[in-house]
Amino acid sequence: MAINGIGDNPYAFLNSNSSTSSTETEQDSGQLAMEDFMSLMTTQLMNQDPLKPMESGDFLGQIASFGTVSGISDLQQSFDSFAKSMQSDQALQGSSLVGRSVLVPSSIGVMGEDGLRGQINVAESVTDLEVKVYNEAGALVRTLEMGSASGYTNFTWDGFSENGEAMPAGVYQFQATGTVGGVNTAFSTATVAKVDSVLVGSGSQGLTVNLAGIGSVPFSEVQEII
Repeated sequence: MAINGIGDNPYAFLNSNSSTSSTETEQDSGQLAMEDFMSLMTTQLMNQDPLKPMESGDFLGQIASFGTVSGISDLQQSFDSFAKSMQSDQALQGSSLVGRSVLVPSSIGVMGEDGLRGQINVAESVTDLEVKVYNEAGALVRTLEMGSASGYTNFTWDGFSENGEAMPAGVYQFQATGTVGGVNTAFSTATVAKVDSVLVGSGSQGLTVNLAGIGSVPFSEVQEII
């Protein structure tokens, strides 16, 4: 005997609902979407104590809180994508630096076929700027008389000592000084160095350039790409 047109199986309707519920459960991503949140809020309003109804401010506050959490999650995803994009850009930029020369803050440099090139930041005008060059043992090999200078001043050492002797290629140290207000003053210096390789960092660590004769230097310290 059929019951309510269901047929011989009186539990067919229950089985059908169970199947539908199972399908919906499988499709549930496990995340609370805005539609789910609104459904919960509606149910809460329908079952609230009529003598103590939820104030509109509380209702809007809950919606705002949900929206804030959802927005932070979306923002985090955007930042993750941005970070990956920046890392790819750094890798591309780094590969183009290998073999090129850069200007970085340093008091040591490599003297090669083109000599040793550097730059001095003459903070105050002087009339007796000079650059002293020392070998790795710390012995003075050459003094370059630069004369009057102000601001950023470039210099080149040709690789010859005071007596005209050609010095071997390698690492040398240099110091720039001048008289300011009657006092011999040292100035900040930078050197031109060749990029041997580049290290692309992860996370908060950025690009690092490995310079011939100097070592590893953060890319943020590179003053000029030559």
